[in-house]
Amino acid sequence: MNRKRRSIVTILFSAYSLIIIMILAISLALFYFWAADVLKKKAMESISNIAISVNDKLDLEIQKMDTVSQNILYSNLVKERFLQFSNEEDIAAKELTEILVAANGPALPVQQINLYDFNGNRFGSGYDNRRIHIPLSEKYWYQDVLDNKKGKIMTIPEKDEELDRFLSSKDAYTISLCRLFFDKYNTPEGIVEVKQSVKNIFNKVNNVASETKETETILVYNDNGQLIYPIDHQNPIHLRYVEQVSARPEGISSMIPNPETRARELYSKVHSEYTGWNTVVIVSEKELLQPLTRFTQAFMFMTIAILFLSIFLTFTAAKRITRPISRMHSALKKINLETISEKSKLELNSGFLELEQLQIAFNNMSERLKRSMDQLLLSQTQELHSKMLALQSQMNPHFLYNTLTTISVMAEENMNPQIIAMIENLSDMLRYISADDSFVVAMNTELDYTEKYLQLIRYRFENNLNYSIEADETLRNIRIPKLVIQPLVENALKFCTQVSPPWNIRVRGYIADNKWFVEVTDNGPGFDLEKLSQLQAQIDHIVQSGQIPNLKLNGMGLLNIFLRLRLCYDSESIFQVVNLPDKGTRITIGGLM
Repeated sequence: MNRKRRSIVTILFSAYSLIIIMILAISLALFYFWAADVLKKKAMESISNIAISVNDKLDLEIQKMDTVSQNILYSNLVKERFLQFSNEEDIAAKELTEILVAANGPALPVQQINLYDFNGNRFGSGYDNRRIHIPLSEKYWYQDVLDNKKGKIMTIPEKDEELDRFLSSKDAYTISLCRLFFDKYNTPEGIVEVKQSVKNIFNKVNNVASETKETETILVYNDNGQLIYPIDHQNPIHLRYVEQVSARPEGISSMIPNPETRARELYSKVHSEYTGWNTVVIVSEKELLQPLTRFTQAFMFMTIAILFLSIFLTFTAAKRITRPISRMHSALKKINLETISEKSKLELNSGFLELEQLQIAFNNMSERLKRSMDQLLLSQTQELHSKMLALQSQMNPHFLYNTLTTISVMAEENMNPQIIAMIENLSDMLRYISADDSFVVAMNTELDYTEKYLQLIRYRFENNLNYSIEADETLRNIRIPKLVIQPLVENALKFCTQVSPPWNIRVRGYIADNKWFVEVTDNGPGFDLEKLSQLQAQIDHIVQSGQIPNLKLNGMGLLNIFLRLRLCYDSESIFQVVNLPDKGTRITIGGLM
């Protein structure tokens, strides 16, 4: 029975269109419900954490004030001097001032400390150090302090008219912590009042409010329903918020209406047993869900656009697949090394005649071209390796020739101890240059080898030779051609010794523009301009022709270094020889990182 064959266009268009529609529709529905639920939960956790954080910060600030008050209450010296002060003894007042300053501490955690006796005499320490008489019974907190004999009383923010003389109007708003003051017989003798500015107490709360983008309102009120924060006591919206949340339990409630707009809002309420204050964080539900609403709308429009685009592209791709198959089949049989460099095996198993023919032809061609490409790459790699080793092998006798010459000169000068040390270390250096067939080493290895060479040379010239080697730490693990730095130093030394000492040689390595650079600088007479021109001409000829010249053992060290850099980095290699304006030469080499 002959199976009915359908066109590629029909199969691809119908299948892909159906899959795209189902995936996008299901994804949108699942994401919306999941994101809405997660967003609400995270928002509730967030405002709860904010409320707890604000509550803890306020407890910490009030605890500082309470610590100062208790330092005073439990001080026998304060009790004695305060009793003497109440009896109008001036000597006690001076000592009492010093004690209160010490109780406040060097960090001055509170603005003002006031001690009252029941006759209305007030002793101040802080911004207001006056000793005045006031009608104590007229203080609105007076009776509450008397009734709460063992605890503290926290006041609401109020403007201190006395501190207003010394501070700005804004800083004069304070909160007081009051406790009964007892003598050594545990008899009430007066009241301790510790005052702190509202700005200092709520500074961290303001920071939390400014950092929290979702939070619209942070409120703090006491158990009597009196607003503590913000200071604007006359704001009717804040007071109506307090009326709503004060009757609700601590924790996260479902919703409360906005006093003005009646819009639904989430809130979190935390109560502090230490201060008796309640912290409330309120978030607008509309603002909370606005990002999800915008995202959902944008996602819907994007989904529709993607759907139409996907259907269009599916139809277009399906139509275009069948037309070029015959041309592709013919072109694939002509592919050679110039058009393919990697092995590719096509396995479609499509069931369509055209694509099966394409598969067979492409796989046969790929096998043939891969074998040819492997042979070509192998021969190129071997050729490059041979060239690098040949050039490096020319540097080895070059170094040995110059080193033996140096030892010969040192022998004529009877430098026997230096010769012994130099010969002992020469074996290490020879082991380095002939250790293996590798023509690249780590920059750190090459620099260590160069420094060892300079140390050996210094045996001969002693303090007449000064050198330094500086290199970025990130540069030291880069792989570079072997024996490219030490020959530059050797060349610099050759020129330096033509002038009077001291001879200075500096090696500096650095990274710039994703390339490594090494500079070798000396204070010699510099290159002869004619020889420098000849060297540049040889370099230009090599760059243009791509041929490696026959190198001699003597006098070809710089050109050898250029050739090996060229083989490693091609056009990205750096090789510059410059005579410095004053005197000396700087040779710069480098390559791509």
